[in-house]
Amino acid sequence: MLGYGQPLIRSKLALNVNNPLRQRIVVKHMMSNMQKDELGGYLKTRLAFGGTHEELFTAPSMEAIYGVTNGVPRLVNSLATNCLLYACEKKQRQVDEETVYQAQSELNF
Repeated sequence: MLGYGQPLIRSKLALNVNNPLRQRIVVKHMMSNMQKDELGGYLKTRLAFGGTHEELFTAPSMEAIYGVTNGVPRLVNSLATNCLLYACEKKQRQVDEETVYQAQSELNF
């Protein structure tokens, strides 16, 4: 399954009125969904870029994130960010499964 917005963008770019824009796009890349076993490493890498090496996401929370997002990177990023904000607001040291569902409800996925 490919990311949600890509087919819509491609069809809009295919319109003749968008020829000038389409001609200026030099690199085209279709990013596929990540596999379930890639999610933990992906989240750890993003957290490391943010400056932490702590295990902030529990295994059940990663299962829940994957279940909600189906591995779509854009959705994973949005949900993980909201999870961290929600956990911080609740003064939690880790993101648990309940935090994921609370963060998801705020995003209306």
